[in-house]
Amino acid sequence: MEGWINFWGALLLVTLIIYTVLVLYVSLGGVADIRRMFKSLSRDEDSEDLDSQELDKESSES
Repeated sequence: MEGWINFWGALLLVTLIIYTVLVLYVSLGGVADIRRMFKSLSRDEDSEDLDSQELDKESSES
């Protein structure tokens, strides 16, 4: 009986370690992807602002 308790305890410990590593890996990768997405969006927003400023200049010159 003692052998089964040790087996299931070890299996539980290994499973918890694997899931903890996976959760950290996916979470950190997700945070990195979200930061990259926001940087990309802010660059796109800046280029749109420049485009609208150029359009404003052209319309005021006309």
